[in-house]
Amino acid sequence: MTLQIDWETVWAEGIGEMNRLSNTSYWNRRAEDYSDMVLASDCNHGRNILDLFEREGLLKQDWHVLDIASGPGAITVPFAERGCRVTAVEPAERMAAALMSSAQERRLSNIDVIPQTWQEVDAEAYAKNYDLVVCCHALWQFPDILPQIRRMEAVSRGYCCLAHGFEAPTETSKLLDIMGIDEGDFDQFITILNLLNDAGVHPNVNVVDYTLSRSVASAVSYTSKLVEKYRPLDASDSAFIRDYVQSRAKNGLYQVSGRMGVLWWELA
Repeated sequence: MTLQIDWETVWAEGIGEMNRLSNTSYWNRRAEDYSDMVLASDCNHGRNILDLFEREGLLKQDWHVLDIASGPGAITVPFAERGCRVTAVEPAERMAAALMSSAQERRLSNIDVIPQTWQEVDAEAYAKNYDLVVCCHALWQFPDILPQIRRMEAVSRGYCCLAHGFEAPTETSKLLDIMGIDEGDFDQFITILNLLNDAGVHPNVNVVDYTLSRSVASAVSYTSKLVEKYRPLDASDSAFIRDYVQSRAKNGLYQVSGRMGVLWWELA
């Protein structure tokens, strides 16, 4: 007897708490420290995704890229710097403002923003409008993941790409364990891969290493806000986080490394 698993239900149940806690208001509060990380890391994980499409011989300068849940531009900026036109979907006002500020500083005029959640975007209005549709580190926004992936496919005339970390940075996991925060062991990457296969989508699978850098202040702010999603912080928590980060920082930067799985496929 073959066991049939409803991967859409597995996803919705596994992602529910993270989706509830990580709303637009949360990401507006995170805009400053997250932008610091993206800038200090020079958009590292975004550049790695761009490099992947270059190695495959697919990337073209005249591409129009859709970056869903762009944040301050870790994906958007590298593709725009390479000459692509990039449309960023970003509902958090402060994240979008940070993206456009970065674009201005880099003299990039080929970036525009749709200030909505992906679920709010009228996919029919953008049918087959983009050469590449990317969603990186933001799949938890979609409890109804398969319909949202189908909408991504509907607006793409070329490729879709979903990327997510599947090996969390050791330092981050260690710190959360010490703080008594259990984010669970739900494997988003494997669940999405199985869900896609069951839906008849058989993506290419690549593994990308990445390194994220932050200022000490950014790392302290990030960790504090992450813990506050689950419980209040007291003075001893704040002191511990500050000391932990400062003791591991080098030349004023706190760095963590991880691995990201990249799923991508061409539309027929």
